[in-house]
Amino acid sequence: MDSANQFYYFSLCVCVGFCAGILYELFALIRLLFGCDRGRYKILNIVLDVAFFIGLSVGSIYLSFVWNFPDIRVYMWMGYALGLGLYLKTLRRILAICEKVCYNKLVKVLKKAKGKKNTHTEVEYDAR
Repeated sequence: MDSANQFYYFSLCVCVGFCAGILYELFALIRLLFGCDRGRYKILNIVLDVAFFIGLSVGSIYLSFVWNFPDIRVYMWMGYALGLGLYLKTLRRILAICEKVCYNKLVKVLKKAKGKKNTHTEVEYDAR
């Protein structure tokens, strides 16, 4: 196999690793919903991690057959890791900033709505 094909396969593996990072966010959402980040359900946290990495391994081997990779080589696994690392350093940070901005706006809206509700009830109380 020539080096041009190896670079093509490596870049495919980087893209798969980047997409795996996006899929990992789904597992992070499940953790958040069940409260695994606060120390509860430690077993579920471990199960989700193992399930993700087993799924990633099976998926990468499946894609190797679909895309007719010649062999499974070390640089392919390095490509997966690099893609995941790129996701964690770029898009995940951007999404975290957007999440923080949305959360802060939601808190402002809820506080404003709560303030109007309290003002409305105080007016009714004074009217009696």
